[in-house]
Amino acid sequence: MPYSTIAVALACKPDEKPVIDEAVRLSRALGARLVAIHVNDPLEGKISMMMDYAGPKETVEDIRQQFREAGYPDVAETLDVHILTGKDFAEAIAEATRDADLLVLGHRKMSRLRAMISDSTDEDIANLVECPVLIVTKNPTEAD
Repeated sequence: MPYSTIAVALACKPDEKPVIDEAVRLSRALGARLVAIHVNDPLEGKISMMMDYAGPKETVEDIRQQFREAGYPDVAETLDVHILTGKDFAEAIAEATRDADLLVLGHRKMSRLRAMISDSTDEDIANLVECPVLIVTKNPTEAD
C-alpha cells in the first residue's frame, strides 16, 4: 500500500522536533501529503473551578510555528493542520486519521515502574487507529 497521506500527531511540546523531522522526512521521501493533528483539552485556555490553569489552546498557527522552529518553514506554509477538541485524545486522533495511510507519533520513554502501572497515550492511540503507526522516541536517553 502506498503512503499518500501521512498524519503526525503533536502535543505542542518543545521535545517534538524528532517527531516532526521523521514525519517531514517520510513525506518528502514518499511524495506524501502531510497532515498535522493536535487535540486541545476542552478546558485548555480556561481557569477551572479549582483555580488551576489547563494551559493555552493551541492554534493552527502554533503548529505551523513548531514546524518553522524545527527548520521546515516551507512545510509550515503548506501543511494541512487539524485542531480538534476532546477529552479522549486517542479517540479524537483515531477519528482524524481515518483517511491517513500512516500515523507518526512521539513517545516519551517512561521509567520501568511507570511503564508497568500505566499505558502511555501513544499506546492508547496505536490501539485505536486503523492505519500503521510509526512511534518516534522524543527522549532517547532519559526516562520519566
